[in-house]
Amino acid sequence: MTCQARCSYVDREVLWGHRFNPVLTLETGFYEVDYTTFHDTYETPTPACSAKQLEELQRGDRLFHHLHTPQQIEGTQNGAPRSDNNN
Repeated sequence: MTCQARCSYVDREVLWGHRFNPVLTLETGFYEVDYTTFHDTYETPTPACSAKQLEELQRGDRLFHHLHTPQQIEGTQNGAPRSDNNN
């Protein structure tokens, strides 16, 4: 189950790479809220950069691999000139 709420936080209250612990459980016919863990969080694997920066880094990495991966080009073998013995 998902619960959404609108709120605002100051920068010192934001924990980067953390999520709130679940507080809602479905009991027999009703939902129960555990307020004892309402403010508890747990850490998740999260990049230390923004989504935009991560995309740019990944795009740059793909470009790096694309530029530095040997490609089949006519007259070459794995990016190196073919020897006459292999033709």
